[in-house]
Amino acid sequence: MPQGATVSDLHLFSHHARPDRYFQVIEQAADRSSIFVLNGDIFDFKWSHHGVFTRSVLAARSHIEQTVAGHPDCQFVVILGNHDAVPAYVDTLKELEQEHPNLTWREFAFVFENRIFLHGDVIHAGCSNHAIRQFRSRLQQPARGHSLQRMMHSAMYHSRVPWAAYRLLPNRILASRILSYLRHEDYLTNSAIDHIYFGHTHCAFEDFRYKGFTFHNTGAAVHGSILRVVTFSI
Repeated sequence: MPQGATVSDLHLFSHHARPDRYFQVIEQAADRSSIFVLNGDIFDFKWSHHGVFTRSVLAARSHIEQTVAGHPDCQFVVILGNHDAVPAYVDTLKELEQEHPNLTWREFAFVFENRIFLHGDVIHAGCSNHAIRQFRSRLQQPARGHSLQRMMHSAMYHSRVPWAAYRLLPNRILASRILSYLRHEDYLTNSAIDHIYFGHTHCAFEDFRYKGFTFHNTGAAVHGSILRVVTFSI
């Protein structure tokens, strides 16, 4: 049976991420899938070890090209997240979309049959596309590179404190905020959508039912979290 797959929050290039431990699983899923949704924060430009955005975006371009070219029978969909929604990267995605027939991208969400994929930063940004753009604009400058700042950021991630705050939010609260956004932006009107996939919170779970919808979160490849490549039948 044909399948699709989705993953988010690899935070590639960031010092607090460990995506390499998941590369083999991702490659295997791409080999078996006819569609693969990269659901936001695949790269982390603010905390990139490449420093300036120019080098980071070039590295991101190379990574995407290798992935897409290595799986020509799989359609890849890139969705922006709050850590990778920088203008230079968007320009790169536009170019790559023209160069590779099995690649497309979306700023906010992607609908496929009865499923919708979005990064999930609506949970903190608010329930409109305008609010998301405003929220993401805060991360459109790279960290200045001061060693103390990076050490503090790394210590925060290793402490797992940020994700403890997410885990205090019940799944129904997360689901409620996402539904508010989807209704506000008219994704659910006359729609067959019943499965919703998101990331952002770094807390993986599958098959959470709320108000007639089934929610799935793919976790993250950062310290204190687990990444899940979630698959689905087509």
